[in-house]
Amino acid sequence: MFRIPLTVGLLAAQAAAPGCLPEEPDGRLTLASVPPILAAQEEQVREEVPRVARLRDIPVLPGVPAPALTAPGVTLSDAFAEVARVATPAVVSLAVEHEARVTDEEALERFFGMPRMPQPGPRQGRGSGAIVDPSGLVITNNHVVEGSSRIEVTLADNRKFGAVVVGTDPPTDLAVLRLEAEGEVFPHIAVGDSDEVRVGEWVLAIGNPLGNSHSVTAGIVSAKGRAVGLTGNYEDFIQTDAAINPGNSGGPLVALDGTLIGLNTVIQVAGAPGNIGLGFAIPANLVRRVYDDLASEGEVTRGWLGVAVRPVDAEVAKAFGLEETVRGAIIQDYSGADSPAAKAGLRYGDVIVRFNGRAIVNSTDLQFAVADARPGERSTVEILRDGALRSVEVVLGQRDFEEAAPLSESPPPDEPRPPESAGRLGIAAENLEGELADRVRADFSGVVVRRVVPGGIAHRAGIQPDDVIINVAGSSIRNVGDLREALSGIAPGNTFPIWIARAVSPGEWQRTFVIVQAPE
Repeated sequence: MFRIPLTVGLLAAQAAAPGCLPEEPDGRLTLASVPPILAAQEEQVREEVPRVARLRDIPVLPGVPAPALTAPGVTLSDAFAEVARVATPAVVSLAVEHEARVTDEEALERFFGMPRMPQPGPRQGRGSGAIVDPSGLVITNNHVVEGSSRIEVTLADNRKFGAVVVGTDPPTDLAVLRLEAEGEVFPHIAVGDSDEVRVGEWVLAIGNPLGNSHSVTAGIVSAKGRAVGLTGNYEDFIQTDAAINPGNSGGPLVALDGTLIGLNTVIQVAGAPGNIGLGFAIPANLVRRVYDDLASEGEVTRGWLGVAVRPVDAEVAKAFGLEETVRGAIIQDYSGADSPAAKAGLRYGDVIVRFNGRAIVNSTDLQFAVADARPGERSTVEILRDGALRSVEVVLGQRDFEEAAPLSESPPPDEPRPPESAGRLGIAAENLEGELADRVRADFSGVVVRRVVPGGIAHRAGIQPDDVIINVAGSSIRNVGDLREALSGIAPGNTFPIWIARAVSPGEWQRTFVIVQAPE
């Protein structure tokens, strides 16, 4: 099964299956041939490998070390061939059966532009996966197995097994399966450290694109830390130009040391669906974190801070009076007074620069750092407030991915009095008070923007009609007079923040800020 939206596609298919990476006495991983495993060795592995284990605790099956790829005379072609030989036995092909649903037809129309057609029987899909535990645990994409009624797994030696879903994690598009084969010892692939992967490194993608089983393609790591806006909450993709197509979803992206450094998930397309050298893989370190929770608990538990943030770049730093080199995540809203951040005393405008000792350069860094922490545990947040570095202790809650309420517009007031002008900004505004405040369910003061002059300062900054201005450059705004006074104190050419509240549903407001430069 695969999905390809207008410019971005999820890949799904089948896959082949590889071996393992024995360790030298010094613990160094080397490529190795994987000979048949003797019965005694199988029993030893069964004793050493618990039914559910963290990836880092899984021992590597025995094998015969191969020559180092850096030895004299070893070509890049030799390296590719050796990695493919070692890794391929651990890649599996998934045949997935789904009951036909209206949503499936809608997906075809949305992602492919195909007309809806009746599908009276079960729908068949395919995907790839990688065996990461010799007891038969497979990591793949959630979109490959989501809603499945039956899963059949085919190994490289053409053996077939049924599989059951151990757990899924839609926010990261990951899933863990268990092969229905009690007592079997399977070839598996070691999971590497994606943080150590460098842009420009050679990688191999292994899978079953368009039914072409055990296909191996080569490319490089084109970029890291990519977000394409498809899987939603947690995107930190490795970008590669190794050819991956529909059918590769869930298959491994493999480094030249034979370790899995990513799980192929998404492609970007132009026109007809297919590879154009823009493939994206979930990084191994995220795979490891999610796998460990799914394999042991069947679900992923994440920490929750309860803030909305945006990255601090040079423009934001300048507007808030920080050194232009400062980077971090600035708090622009809470999830309510009961959120962990609010209880810990964090404020609007605080810049988070470290979380549990982990440097925070942007919003994504904070999102992953908080997710990696455990609910109920005490975490240390380092912030910049009023130019000074502070440390705050916070007890995290648990992240809940319930759907947010749909957006809706606040009803306009009946016969509003003529708005006043706040000329320098290029807006017409009125006070948020009395009947108007009751009607829009606002329990705070401010200035409601009624009109925005096209091309004016407010328009260029992104201020919209019905936004409520609540703070300008650190000064609280309760009425139009406060707004005029605050603006009059800002020197021409200076950059400053304007904090606004924006209705997301009746009675629910989201705070954010825009950056404005005072006219010369």
